[in-house]
Amino acid sequence: MVGGILFYQVIAFFITALMLYIYLKLCHKFHWFDHPDETRKLHNKTIPTAAGMVFMLPVIFFLLFNPFGQIFNRQIVVLLLSILLLLGGYDDFKPISAKLRLLVVAFVSVVYVYLAFNTQEVSILVLAVYVIGLVWWLNLYNFMDGADGMAVSHALITALGYFFAYLLLSDRFALITLDISFFVVCLFAFLLFNFPKAKMFMGDSGSLSVAFLLGVIALYGISNQIFGEILVISFHLVFIVDTTLTLFARLYFKQPITQAHSLHLFQLLIRNGKSHVSVTLYYAFVTMVLVLLTLFLHFNQAGLLTQLIVLVIETLILAFLWFYFQNKTKFEQFHR
Repeated sequence: MVGGILFYQVIAFFITALMLYIYLKLCHKFHWFDHPDETRKLHNKTIPTAAGMVFMLPVIFFLLFNPFGQIFNRQIVVLLLSILLLLGGYDDFKPISAKLRLLVVAFVSVVYVYLAFNTQEVSILVLAVYVIGLVWWLNLYNFMDGADGMAVSHALITALGYFFAYLLLSDRFALITLDISFFVVCLFAFLLFNFPKAKMFMGDSGSLSVAFLLGVIALYGISNQIFGEILVISFHLVFIVDTTLTLFARLYFKQPITQAHSLHLFQLLIRNGKSHVSVTLYYAFVTMVLVLLTLFLHFNQAGLLTQLIVLVIETLILAFLWFYFQNKTKFEQFHR
């Protein structure tokens, strides 16, 4: 069985890579390029976008037809995933209003959270927290998609983290690792076109669908009590801290939060001379350390208090680094 799975994964990798290569050629032939707003632009030339419409198709196919998968309500999950894929794909070529986008994201989040927890006795307040958290996660992952390879490398590292979390912490739910492994294979195929120098972007179609599938994997583990919220937060803490502190800073400086910007720490570093490669590797390395440390604590059955203390320390360190680098320019980019 293992040999057969590996064979299909290799096939999936080459098919995804071939599809992306063909899409890249079509983009150059028909001039399907990204034209970012000047306030968010980190590249000097136009690059094909909406690659999420391509590399997520094998993932959707596998989720539908994998006989050994374990994600519940697979058809509805695929439907919700497809809605976000199409929403993002449309937005990549013809921008839609922020309100409509938020409405669709909120609808998808409410439906999935209900599916994940409807058989359990969970309070409305807790469900509301999960919905808000999923909506925030879908948006912040999109915000962090800017540097070459950053978003996809974060998805790869955290998806692998979930893969080992399911293997190490639960025997009953190990089959979900098949779904995760095919997701990882397709992400890796896209990485070849997005890093070290981006030949194409995943676009909103990719960021929304990738973030949603990571959310599905995370909430599935929480709903089945395989791991808790601390593990999920720790895995994604680098993105959470950067985005949350940037949001608070924009509110403090009275900037409209729906307006496009380039105020995140990774954008500041790139604008101040750091290369896309080095910034992406910094973020990927820190994420890998957090994932490994979190898995170590859970595998050794560290108590809830210990996990919480470690999470607080990690958050404080990342927040310190964010303030340190922003303060080097005296938050000048927020005053513009």
